[in-house]
Amino acid sequence: MDMATDIFVIWRYMGKVETTGYGWSLLGMVVASMALQLLCVFGNNKGKPWMVAREMLIVLSGLKPAVDSFRVCSGQEMEEHHAFDAKVELVITKCAEMFCEAIPGCVLQMYVLFKNRDVSRATVGSMLVSAMTTGFSSASISFDYDVDPTKRKQTPDFYGYIPDGGSRTVIFGCMMLNSALLLLIRSFSAAMLMLVNKRYFVAYMVGDMSLYLLQKVVRGDFLYWLPVDGALGLLMSLLLRVLVKTITDFTGVIQFRADAELGGLFWTVNMVLALAASFVCVWVGGGGRREWMLVGAASGAWVLAFGLFFLLMKKGYRRTFFTTRKGKQWTMDFFVKGEDDEAKSIVLKHNKKQWRKIRGEVKEWVLGNWWRWEEEKPEWFTESWIAKVPPDMFPSEAKQAAKDIRASARRRSRLGALVVAKEERRRVHPVEVY
Repeated sequence: MDMATDIFVIWRYMGKVETTGYGWSLLGMVVASMALQLLCVFGNNKGKPWMVAREMLIVLSGLKPAVDSFRVCSGQEMEEHHAFDAKVELVITKCAEMFCEAIPGCVLQMYVLFKNRDVSRATVGSMLVSAMTTGFSSASISFDYDVDPTKRKQTPDFYGYIPDGGSRTVIFGCMMLNSALLLLIRSFSAAMLMLVNKRYFVAYMVGDMSLYLLQKVVRGDFLYWLPVDGALGLLMSLLLRVLVKTITDFTGVIQFRADAELGGLFWTVNMVLALAASFVCVWVGGGGRREWMLVGAASGAWVLAFGLFFLLMKKGYRRTFFTTRKGKQWTMDFFVKGEDDEAKSIVLKHNKKQWRKIRGEVKEWVLGNWWRWEEEKPEWFTESWIAKVPPDMFPSEAKQAAKDIRASARRRSRLGALVVAKEERRRVHPVEVY
């Protein structure tokens, strides 16, 4: 529905001389969404030209969300060359669409509506559909992560706030309504500010984003948690920080209160400032009684919906909206507070610079348990995980096998060379179990 309404609005704008430019702008947003998704698949399949080409064709076909959803539902595992799994890629795809298409598209249509006084059913309907579909995407990101049994086991102090039973549906509805209302409120106020002077809106967005990025840099928390290194890693960190902040400003995704994203306290303060800024924008835009009533009513509805969500969620998780822990500490806690090997193993799926402080402990743990894992073959001990282990953390007999795994682009059974090396080692050295 969202795609259909966007195409209809683009066609409608193109049909009038005075709105042709807006039609091209809306079309550019769709292209930008695909471009960001292309960058994502390149980063996740770097070094594998055939994989990159295949994933890019899927993006260009417009079927990327459907393919990602199928991979998540079918439980498809990461391959050794992947930087992140199918669920993370699905979230990035959704975020790319919201950041490049849904949010700016809603702002643009609201601006055109005010400027040209084009209060047609088609325009209003398109904005409402965009708001509701964006609200659905936003709510599904938070909901899917929280009810995931694996996530609840790995991070029990963050996931599990949605209780079992019928209240789940009510909570999902509250999250969806919150995101849709916030998008409409922010788009409405942004349009009013742009009517006065577009530079005001640009200055506000750039200034707000600059302060956010500055505090991330000052706190040493700028680098994103995805295991992508070098210049590409810095570029992805910048893009993802900007993307997450913008999406949160306009949709209030609950998931992004995580320490690795905005952080609990910053998320809460950001929501308060976002609503307050909307009233300021209406004031600067010289809004009349009708404008004040619309923003006030929508803001009141947002507060009521969020209040109901806050009331229905499990009480023990309300503190997650006020935490100040850094993203790197969140990463290291997987290892430091992990109760078993599976929980500790998650740290190696994150950017190694985030857990540099405990690198020695991680290395000792890997070397001390490697052959036991080879013997027991736990579910998490996959080729994908092995490919993310730094070279100096492999036992000497396993290094060549690890290199073979890193060079492979296909999933296969455990290498015979590794088995042979293990047998040779067992005839000489005792097995150490920690």
